[in-house]
Amino acid sequence: MIYPVAVNHRGKEDWLRDIDARQRNVVFPDTVQNEGRFWRNLGKEPLTPVAKAGLIVLGIFVLGSIAFILTAILRDDHGKQELAAIVLGELLVFGPIVGAIVWGTRRALRNIQQQRRNSRARFSAK
Repeated sequence: MIYPVAVNHRGKEDWLRDIDARQRNVVFPDTVQNEGRFWRNLGKEPLTPVAKAGLIVLGIFVLGSIAFILTAILRDDHGKQELAAIVLGELLVFGPIVGAIVWGTRRALRNIQQQRRNSRARFSAK
């Protein structure tokens, strides 16, 4: 087997370690940890100008799409009743789902923080 030039300068162990590190995100626990780390760190740092611009563009796209759909529905004479039924149906279906996700996430984060506090207290007491 012929290795690239960069691999010849490093030992076989370093090369294997590098390959293993590049493939770690494929297995189950690592993907969950990486995704959890992403969501935990999402709001901790201030937004860069590029991130702010991206959020503005995303907001314009979402709000523009909603406005377009609502104006298309409201132009119809029967659209107001249909719109009220659609909005009520979406609230009744997706409201509890989103509420359960928010509640479960807050509960899980609170449990993680409590476990960290307990482990720090046990570690410092020893």
